[in-house]
Amino acid sequence: MHGHSDHLSAYDYCWLLSDSRWAWEFLRRNEDFLRDANLRSADDLSFVPACHQITLVRPRNAQTLAERWGLAFFPEPEHDGLEADAIWSGGIYSRRVHTHIAPRAPNEASEIYDRTVAICRITHFTDMAGREHLLLKGNGCVIQVICTGMSLLAREPVKLSMVIDSLDEFQTKLKTLQRAQRVYDPQAEAEIPEWTRHSLALRNALVALDCHDAGKTYFETAAFIYGEARARAAWDSPSRAMKDEMKRALARAKELRDGGYASLLGPVQTALELA
Repeated sequence: MHGHSDHLSAYDYCWLLSDSRWAWEFLRRNEDFLRDANLRSADDLSFVPACHQITLVRPRNAQTLAERWGLAFFPEPEHDGLEADAIWSGGIYSRRVHTHIAPRAPNEASEIYDRTVAICRITHFTDMAGREHLLLKGNGCVIQVICTGMSLLAREPVKLSMVIDSLDEFQTKLKTLQRAQRVYDPQAEAEIPEWTRHSLALRNALVALDCHDAGKTYFETAAFIYGEARARAAWDSPSRAMKDEMKRALARAKELRDGGYASLLGPVQTALELA
């Protein structure tokens, strides 16, 4: 699946990841999780291609084992944060986009619905309680959506509207919606990677973990990230800055892999729909 690569560019896709996708990157490197994921059966879920780029996913039985990890079902562990159908449960992930589905009047436009269906690859998951969840993928962006109101699969035309779950979460939800706009931007995938301090720290932690699992030393990890010349100069200097940085990166990665990934999904919140 993942693993150590000979080129740092193999991690370039990570600059696009939201925290919920970073959580998946670390979880899929957890050996206990992989052991549980390997217990799943092909008969556990039904996958049915629908119109456009929509895949309908239905559980044939309770996904109890996946839910222990905060997931609606087990995605393919070899799929990275942009490709995996990692749908987090509401109890662990409060920053889902909330949409309300209502009937659409004759000749009424619904720009959100029409553009989403036309542009995105969509995974539509209905859980055992009948709740509908969407995973929208496009232009290097992945957005998880919880649906209320009518079924998105209703025979009659429907429209979507966004819901703010709580006043306390307003700014967080607004930022999530702003990121979601990337899905509709045809120029987005052509962008040059722009690392933030946060995303760069997570990337380096992920690299440190993969290097460690591949049997690499701290020096080899530093050389992979910064180049051998810079790493050698740092190792030969009196300063321990880069050495300590590699240790911290690996420690952080192990923490995230072994349960800390939940901290990337945000605090638990109770949704309050606003009229």
